[in-house]
Amino acid sequence: MTHPLVSSGQLPDDEREFLRALIKKGGPEPREYKEFTAIVNNLEDDEMNAFREVIKESLNENTLIGHGFVKPFGYPGDFSIIHNIYRIYVNPDRRYTNWDRFFQDQAGAHAVRNRKDYFLRCCRELEKKRTGEIKVLILGSGPATDVHEYLGSNPGSRIHFDLVDFDQNAIDFARSQNSPFNSSIDYFRINVLRFKPYLWYDLIWSAGLFDYFKDRHFVYMINKYYRYLAEGGEYIIGNFSTSNPTRRLMEVLSDWYLNHRSKNDLIRLALEAEAGEDQVKVEMEELGVNLFLRIKAA
Repeated sequence: MTHPLVSSGQLPDDEREFLRALIKKGGPEPREYKEFTAIVNNLEDDEMNAFREVIKESLNENTLIGHGFVKPFGYPGDFSIIHNIYRIYVNPDRRYTNWDRFFQDQAGAHAVRNRKDYFLRCCRELEKKRTGEIKVLILGSGPATDVHEYLGSNPGSRIHFDLVDFDQNAIDFARSQNSPFNSSIDYFRINVLRFKPYLWYDLIWSAGLFDYFKDRHFVYMINKYYRYLAEGGEYIIGNFSTSNPTRRLMEVLSDWYLNHRSKNDLIRLALEAEAGEDQVKVEMEELGVNLFLRIKAA
């Protein structure tokens, strides 16, 4: 399928028919993923509204793509959708099942699950290296499903988690699902820009918050929290990579926009925050879609 050389703001007839057929069967089947993705990736900006009009029956809270588009909690990437990505949730209603299967099969969703696993490994490594109680601060904690998984899999863990999130719904959800472990968790309902830590941390972790920040806020947040690292501590910041193949799908289907950054971008921002070159490195999860800026305490 090809687009006209000059866009009219309307979709070609063959694309409209293809999309309407997908709506009837609850989203694309695996053999149609490539064709559907090509349509999305090649959309002109003035065709966006026409595209969304065709698939509007699926852009609601019954699908993962629609949840992002509707934003029932007021912002993209909320605790609910992150929790559902972690648990690979698929709506059993046949009107929506294929959409959720498509969503969960995308590189972006796989990378979110991979970054959870990366966090779990970081926590296990901390317990091997440290003695006594370990303090971990999580900025933009969301559903805290990662914390739930870690504490559930590691009885007797010496980690105490401080969770910071501005959304009371996220805090309530996290507190409820972590009820067996709440003696190991403190919750702070406050914007991370205003939170003032009262102790030093062995790990400061933020998985999916910094890619909503412009560069100046990114640097500010490094400077604000870096001073609260304990001796030998580390600050780890997740950010979607510029090589994210799901970027256009996230933007078109779910109105979900992030500040994607390269490895060099992350190193540059750390150095702007006056971290030493020997303190900084960047790692990635298996797909290379999520990057992790790691800054060691001086």
